[in-house]
Amino acid sequence: MQEKLTILNAFVHDVATGTWIGSLVLLSILHAQTTQPEWILAAGLVRPLAAKFMWVTWVSLAVIMLTGVVRMITWKVFGWTGDVARDRIRLLKVKHAILGVVFLAGTAWQAAIAYF
Repeated sequence: MQEKLTILNAFVHDVATGTWIGSLVLLSILHAQTTQPEWILAAGLVRPLAAKFMWVTWVSLAVIMLTGVVRMITWKVFGWTGDVARDRIRLLKVKHAILGVVFLAGTAWQAAIAYF
């Protein structure tokens, strides 16, 4: 049962990450398109729509953080030990450092589009 819950948690974590990325892409495209002459009449829709999608962003980030903590606690469920565990931990540290910067910058960009 613990293994199934760990897999479900990892799945939810990955889906939330994809949802966050999707909301960033959507807001970025909306922002870019409404600067084009053919979309100028729709420019007034971007701010309210962006504010609604920021809820998706905040919920996604909360789910990412919560499921990430669970992943951190349960990483030994799959029996990684020795060199595999050491290398995996090193790669996870690098991944999270890079993704941390990407998430901060991306969310700051989304907030700038939605709120300012």
